[in-house]
Amino acid sequence: MNPRSAQFRQLFKQGPFVCMGAHDAVTAKLAEQAGAPAIFVSGFAASAIIAGKADIGVLTQTEMFEHIRRICRASTVPVFADADTGYGGILDVQRTMALWEEAGASCLHLEDQALPKKCGHFSGKQLISKQEMRLKLRAMLDARRDPDFFIVARTDAIAVNGLEDALDRLAAYSEEGADGLYADAPESMEQLEEIGRRLKPLGKPILFNMARSGKTPFLSLKEVGELGFGFAICPIEPMFAMHKAVKEMMETFMREGCSTNAIADQITSFQDFNRFVGLDESVAVERKYADAG
Repeated sequence: MNPRSAQFRQLFKQGPFVCMGAHDAVTAKLAEQAGAPAIFVSGFAASAIIAGKADIGVLTQTEMFEHIRRICRASTVPVFADADTGYGGILDVQRTMALWEEAGASCLHLEDQALPKKCGHFSGKQLISKQEMRLKLRAMLDARRDPDFFIVARTDAIAVNGLEDALDRLAAYSEEGADGLYADAPESMEQLEEIGRRLKPLGKPILFNMARSGKTPFLSLKEVGELGFGFAICPIEPMFAMHKAVKEMMETFMREGCSTNAIADQITSFQDFNRFVGLDESVAVERKYADAG
């Protein structure tokens, strides 16, 4: 059993919390250092980091597994990892459950999109039937070995069929046994209020996506907590911050005659970075065993 899974469930007792996005081992360590109680591994970010591609279902199940495992190894807080559609049918969903547990994750969300899936904020999404999603959830729940592992059921129905279908689907997914509920890409405060009002009586934590995509209102954790949401993800902002900072650094470097003097104020020092990645601790371990010999 993964002790971080029990730790993840304990977070709900403390009130609404945020899972900070991390797209690699460095950002996982930074998130933890900043005080994030949990980490979120986004499929959108993974597609960009691993393949340099948009989130249109290009990553394989095992590519995502390895990506999650690296992030789990670099952190000590619970990791919530995107599982897309489960990568196929019933057997694929069960293998995804096993792999995500093996990687060290403590939570995942499974969505009801049809293949090929797309980012929840892209147009042109298609859905599987409510009954098919219930069967996939049932298969995933049956494959779960750690009872503390937290499974979130996600629907993308708002953009396809409207809010009523999304709420109906999530009620069915809750009945099937999902631990948490997630309606992706709501487009107004009115929709968010209705999601909170209709889903909160089901007794399952409701997830809010803080991504600044332009579709969903930009709200603070306090604000979404007041609407009835139990937790949130800030999934891709660290990657966007990295993209902006590195882009500006490289452009400055090239523009200013390829001199590191021009970017000295934009980069972490060699000493500070080595301290961050634990060089001093590694040297101490080597010295301990060298001295013992």
